[in-house]
Parts: sequence; structure tokens; C-alpha cells
Amino acid sequence: MAGITVNAYANINLFLDITGVLPNGYHSLNNVMQQIELHDEVKVSLSEGSGVKITCDNPAVPADNRNIAYKAAALFSEKTGLSAEITIDVKKNIPVMAGLGGSSTDGAAVLKALNRLCGEPLTKRELEELGAELGADVPFCVRGGAAFCRGIGEKMVDIKGLKDCHILIVKPDFSCGTSEAYMLYDKAPIKSLGEPDGLISALMENDLRKTGKCVYNIFESLYKDCRIEKIKKDLTALNALGTLLSGSGSAVCGLFETESEAAAAMSRLKYPFRILTKPVFSLEKN
Repeated sequence: MAGITVNAYANINLFLDITGVLPNGYHSLNNVMQQIELHDEVKVSLSEGSGVKITCDNPAVPADNRNIAYKAAALFSEKTGLSAEITIDVKKNIPVMAGLGGSSTDGAAVLKALNRLCGEPLTKRELEELGAELGADVPFCVRGGAAFCRGIGEKMVDIKGLKDCHILIVKPDFSCGTSEAYMLYDKAPIKSLGEPDGLISALMENDLRKTGKCVYNIFESLYKDCRIEKIKKDLTALNALGTLLSGSGSAVCGLFETESEAAAAMSRLKYPFRILTKPVFSLEKN
């Protein structure tokens, strides 16, 4: 049995805005995404036979065709003509339903692993296009690093990401569903904030304080959830230079200049999930 293990990196949204609704019902976005060191471990193996088998050490993750990793394997086989039994084992470190791209990055990891196991029949761009068939965030998870994503996530421009900072991720004891989050927008749309020019400029200047003032997530205004606002206020009081909800939540991120400040904040905050991580800006081949 041939197998390979790939790190599936989480991501945070430094800017997330809805710019409209497309005729097919999907939402168009302005979305600045940053990959972070927090990651799942996805092992993919090939053997004689057919079909997809998936296991995961987190019982909250479906181990069937509802899983994006499962769908990624089936789609890759369909597109490339791969004839083999595909076995996927996911070790989850990224919390589920947190807005950190956990399911999307697992799907992207499966695409990359299968491509390597099969001698790289697809280019990276072709893998990104396959990813777009699986979900809005999957193309970015294939690409990695930092990018400004438009449309439903498939139109990507590489940008300079976060440097030399520490990220404290806090997930409270509740979750937010992505489809429910977008339904809130559909019921009461909020005017788009526009292009994230200020944020991209701050990232180019490597100015974390300025970056922290430019981060934005439309779902904070849609939710108007005092529990999320309290986490943001607590992080700010503990020296975070910027705070925001990631994706559709419920994880909240704080940007800190030093590891000691971030660690002190983590020790002060009492939530079910807290982790210190850093931006990914130099990836191994994964």
C-alpha cells in the first residue's frame, strides 16, 4: 500500500466581506485569507480495489461522503481516471465549526496527496480548479500562504501576508453554521465595505498595528453576538493589536506583537479551546 501524510493547514480571514449574491445563489466575497501553522494531519493511502474509506479521530467529523476529504478523493478519481481503493485517515487538531477552514483544508490535503501519489498528473492550477468544485475555501487551501480572494473564492491574487506576529485563537463553547450565517445576510443584507486596500497596504508595510485596525468580518455585524464581542474586548484589553471573528465563526483571533503577550493573554482567558499559532509564510512541499 502506497501512502503519504500531508499537513492540512488552518486559515484565518483577515478581511471578509459579502459583495452580493450571484444568480446561482452563491455569495460573492472580498476575502483576505492567511494560512496559519495550526494543522490537521491527513494520511492518504492507495491499494488495490475501488472506493473511498475515511476515518477520523474526532467523532464530530462525518466519516462518509458528507466529508469534503471523501468528496475530494472521489472527484480526483473521476477527473484523472484513478482506479484504486483510497484510504484517508484524518488526525484533527483544528476545531470543527470554528471558521478556521478545517474541512476545506482536509479536502485540499487529499487532492495534493493523491496528486503526489499518482506522479503529479495535475498542475497546481488544475488542483485549485478541482478544489473550487468542492467548496469556496478549498482553492486557497490548495494554494496556501496569503491571498486576496474574490468571487466565491476562486479568483485569487497572492499578497504579502502577516509576518513576525503571534496569533491567539479562542473558540467559545458554541459553534456557528456557515449556511445559517449566510442566511442572516440574505434576510438583512449589509452594505459592502469595499476593497481591502488599507489592509493590503498595512500588510505590505509589515505594520501589525495598522493591520490590526484594518481587519474586518461582516459576520460580526450580522451576528451582533455579545459573547463574540466580549472575547474581542478581552483580547484587546490583553494587548491584542487586532481582533476579529474568523470566517463564519465561532473562533475569534487576536493578533499580538510578541509571544509573551500572547501567552499571557491565553493564560488569562478561560475558554474551551485556546491555542497560540503563527502565520505560515514559508511552506514545505505539501
